[in-house]
Amino acid sequence: MKNLLLFGLLVAQSCPGMFGARILAVEPHGSRSHWQYMKSILDLLTARHQVTVITPLPSGDRENYTEIDASQVFPVYPVMDTVDMIEQFGSVVNMLPPVPERSLERDICDAFFDFGPVRDLLRRGADGRYDVVLLEPFYSPCLSYLAHRLRVPEIYAIPSSMITPLEMLLFGTEPSPSYVPNLLYSGASMDGFAQRLANVAMFAYVKIVPWLTNVRMMYREPRRYDVVRHRPSLVFINTHFITESPRPFPVNMIQIGGIHLRPPEVLPYDILEFIENSPHGIIYFTFGSVSSMSTLPKHIKQTFIESFAQVPQRVLWKYDGEINGLPENIMTRKWFPQRDILLHPNIKLFISHGGISGVYEAVDAGVPVLGFPLFYDQPRNMGNLVEEGMALSMDLLTVNKNSFLEKINELINNKSYSHCAKIVSKRFKDRPVSTSETVNYWFDYVLRYNGAYHLNSKALKLTWYQYLMLDIITVILIFLIVFAYLTYILFQWFQNYTLKLYDLNKKFITIKK
Repeated sequence: MKNLLLFGLLVAQSCPGMFGARILAVEPHGSRSHWQYMKSILDLLTARHQVTVITPLPSGDRENYTEIDASQVFPVYPVMDTVDMIEQFGSVVNMLPPVPERSLERDICDAFFDFGPVRDLLRRGADGRYDVVLLEPFYSPCLSYLAHRLRVPEIYAIPSSMITPLEMLLFGTEPSPSYVPNLLYSGASMDGFAQRLANVAMFAYVKIVPWLTNVRMMYREPRRYDVVRHRPSLVFINTHFITESPRPFPVNMIQIGGIHLRPPEVLPYDILEFIENSPHGIIYFTFGSVSSMSTLPKHIKQTFIESFAQVPQRVLWKYDGEINGLPENIMTRKWFPQRDILLHPNIKLFISHGGISGVYEAVDAGVPVLGFPLFYDQPRNMGNLVEEGMALSMDLLTVNKNSFLEKINELINNKSYSHCAKIVSKRFKDRPVSTSETVNYWFDYVLRYNGAYHLNSKALKLTWYQYLMLDIITVILIFLIVFAYLTYILFQWFQNYTLKLYDLNKKFITIKK
């Protein structure tokens, strides 16, 4: 009996996933949308494992869950002026990173490793305190060093729907820019030469500029984390083939788009009454948690107010300030239970900025979307919904009452949009297992197989010229050149030999005469 108990303890120690692993999570991005994605994963894992998370947005400890406040290390992104956001980040040109003299990421990396709790972790090294590191690779060149020093597997949690600039680094494979749009590309597909050319240019730019910056900083100010190779055991990515064009995925890139979706709860009474007493349905209007609706120019706010006054639907408008003179069919709040509202059957239209979380909530609810994409991946997210036939998109800074009303009426009265939204929703929900089961299975898989490094592509072992087959192409070219040269020499010899025979034959005929 004693031997059996000892054997059980040894098995439990070698397989931490059986009875609960010790997870160290790092969320470096001070954005609520990024934190929502990471927290959705952590909430699942907390039910079966012990989680310690370093985050700039702490929400409080609970059973099996401990937070370390890192707001002094990682910048917290405030709610931004909407127009400033568009002017700074709305254009693809503005979003493309310049070639900086110094890397901000490097300064944050230095601050992170000088952070007291992290410094203590590194000093202890691989003491067995943690079994796995879960992180968002926003500053991956340095954060991966944490797992390296602790000698544990690392798992990435990526909140965007694509990671094209990082895929070669993480998986050893490169998506083809001939048909895979860049994260900053505004459309869902590329039909013409000019579009493909622009996509290739963006692919090249977003890879070359960070590489140049990192190389320069590595030589100027070398750090211990510079030598770490990025080899995550697994990547949880916030995507789904319904909202992204199908393309090849590495086996260890796990799609969990919609992981933050939860079962609906009962709506507050006043909101529920407002919704259910609207005979023509409800329009829900929000720009998410990053941009401030109250900072919109007065003429744009007036356009929205006048337009909503002319529609038969009631409007729920997430608005963070005071606003006067609203029609009776508009209710404003600083916060609405968005998920629960979109799932109500009386919702006719969702007006959104196109953030990926809201996109999945609209897709899951089967609600048509009118998009005002502001920056980053939002134009691309809306482009995907437009291509699916469940959305239309507009430019916020040029919106006017006529065009706005036209789009609202088109999306509500033309039933094809609602029909397409229901079809997309059905496809989105049609999965062999839920996202929560997917996360739990693959997380435990990494633990069961001590990092599951067998999932990594063999392409990671190749040099860049081997991956591009430049060595093979070079050998083939040399062979072709040598073959062509020998053929030329042989042809010259044959030509000369033929001429000599001709001359000899001519002389022979002359002598014979």
